[in-house]
Amino acid sequence: GVVAVGPSTPYLTCGPDLLAGASKIKVHWSNFTAMTGVTSFSVKLCYTADKIIERPWRKFVGEINKNKQCWQTAKLAKFLKQGIAFESSGELEIEVPMNTAASTYTIQMLSQNAAGNYLEWGDSVKTSCKITTTSYDNQPASLQGVQAFFCVFSILVLVVAYTYDRSKQA
Repeated sequence: GVVAVGPSTPYLTCGPDLLAGASKIKVHWSNFTAMTGVTSFSVKLCYTADKIIERPWRKFVGEINKNKQCWQTAKLAKFLKQGIAFESSGELEIEVPMNTAASTYTIQMLSQNAAGNYLEWGDSVKTSCKITTTSYDNQPASLQGVQAFFCVFSILVLVVAYTYDRSKQA
């Protein structure tokens, strides 16, 4: 099958970075074969080749069940979305999960039978731009300043308390 990502054709026009937990990926697919027993699709978010170099925990393996290149979240979730009703072509919007690491990805779609075996797959690596995700900056500058102050302050209190304790024991 053919998988593409983006708002419309041509899919090679790159959109803005996607914010984890707030953005959606529009996935288009076509040319999947309606084989006997195909019941659903699963969608995976796969790291691009440049993001798996020297990272054995993201190692590419030719067998889909063992390919760690497509475990994208902190929980090592194997799928971005599961249980999508099978159609030979279609489109779907999928929200980027909050715990998605800031990186670059491609989309992989897998058709499955009722037993969960993969029958056919497609990847957006040759048809679309890479998907680039970013994360929220959870700490505003004012909070970082307060944390720095209390970190230094706690060290000063420790030094003063230690010095005071040593003088009382002498």
